[in-house]
Amino acid sequence: MKRLQTAALALLFLPSATLAATSAWVETPGGDVRLVTLPAADGTTRAMLDIRLHDGWKTYWRDPGGSGIPPSIVVTGANLVSVGFPAPKRLGDVENHYIGYDKPVRLPMKLDKVDGAVKATIFLGVCKEICIPVQAELTADASAESFANPLEETAIAGAEATLPGGAEDGFRPLSGQWSADNKMVTVRFEAPANGPLPDVFLSGAPFEFGAAGPVRRDGDTLVSDIPVLRRPKVFDLAKNPIQLTLRAGDKTMESPLAIE
Repeated sequence: MKRLQTAALALLFLPSATLAATSAWVETPGGDVRLVTLPAADGTTRAMLDIRLHDGWKTYWRDPGGSGIPPSIVVTGANLVSVGFPAPKRLGDVENHYIGYDKPVRLPMKLDKVDGAVKATIFLGVCKEICIPVQAELTADASAESFANPLEETAIAGAEATLPGGAEDGFRPLSGQWSADNKMVTVRFEAPANGPLPDVFLSGAPFEFGAAGPVRRDGDTLVSDIPVLRRPKVFDLAKNPIQLTLRAGDKTMESPLAIE
């Protein structure tokens, strides 16, 4: 009995780095949202914004392609280091297209300097026949938890697993080239030869990009032209590079793009 009591006390005093917490779901007509946080052993916190879209509803990627509003996440109680986005899809029609997701999506985040409860103020656009704004304040406090919820840990790990992989031989950016009037970027890249032609996406605030033109082959290289909808007067691509995201069937890749 004494050994059992000792084991029970040990469980009560597990480090808080093992504890996960989740906010309540905020429900809307187009989808529900919640925040999940999971402190890590190195002092940072893994987290995710869980967007549970309802059937037939869609939401936007970080660069919607000229139509729509990208997700906004403002965190208090911690420093938001990064937000990850799974590779999106091109949605809508030829006249009214946008870039985003048509199924539930989880956006993994990395936080540091966490001080108690974490609050995320979010703004999303969700669309069906019409688009509606979703605004919510989500609070998760792992310090109030007494044990690690394996479902929350699994959810965050699953969200991280949906992110695009890095560049590799045969699936990587080669170069980017501004057009003479700076209204287009021509992207050259490699993708698996035995797979479908990839969908191509560019992103990098404060730039805004439109939907990529058809992918064409140039020998062993693939080429696509992407409209530049907004190009700031001052920018530093060495410090804030533009990201190329590719989706070829179930295989996805994301990597900085060098533009000449």
